[in-house]
Amino acid sequence: MTIVKENVKAIIERIVEENGAYLVDFAIATQGKRNFIKIVIQTLSGITLDEIASITKSINADEALDQLFEGYHLEVTSPGIDSKLTEYRDFPRNIGRTLKIYHTSSSMKSPINGILIEVTEEKLVLDIKGIQKVLQYNELDYAKVEIKW
Repeated sequence: MTIVKENVKAIIERIVEENGAYLVDFAIATQGKRNFIKIVIQTLSGITLDEIASITKSINADEALDQLFEGYHLEVTSPGIDSKLTEYRDFPRNIGRTLKIYHTSSSMKSPINGILIEVTEEKLVLDIKGIQKVLQYNELDYAKVEIKW
């Protein structure tokens, strides 16, 4: 990562965290003389549109980015419903939802589908057809929320 990109990420991460959210993804692309910054943000309880708008305003109001770029286009968004869940903080807001979990546990096939019923910093507890199964985080590759239409 270049020094400029690292500095931009640090500035954005600071502003996002000051607003009670966290950075999920970050990218900078240059097209001609324009710089495009795309960030994906989330909160532990699930981010709202009002929070996204507020954080966007805070980033645009901070003059630190203006000192690094002549001009930039900022896109701020939340993770999509089909985003991968990979970290502890991704799971508590999904308790009660059906997840498809990809893992490395030798005691169960991968992927498995189950309802997330408990989350701790060490493990996930799933209800799979009425049977509770425990999956340790070190066995987790990623999970996705199963969307029911």
